[in-house]
Amino acid sequence: MSPEVIQAIGGAIVAVIGALTMWQQKQVSELKNRVAELESQMEAERGRFRSAMTVIRGLLVYIDQLWMVMRNAGQEPPANPVTIPPELEDEI
Repeated sequence: MSPEVIQAIGGAIVAVIGALTMWQQKQVSELKNRVAELESQMEAERGRFRSAMTVIRGLLVYIDQLWMVMRNAGQEPPANPVTIPPELEDEI
């Protein structure tokens, strides 16, 4: 093989490797953006989950209060102290 052929083959290999590297760089950039988006969504969901847990715990306490009132006849049931947060209203 002549030096020109070897140089041409080397140039072709470098071009292919360069194209693959650029494609990988684009993919990595897109994945980084997607991860950042998912992390922000996760934080929002975590906040909604905490709100939901607070509501559930409050409702469990309210259920216990209602059971206590049911055992004693003639008492008025307590008012429901739990309010649904705005971020959970569309979920219920």
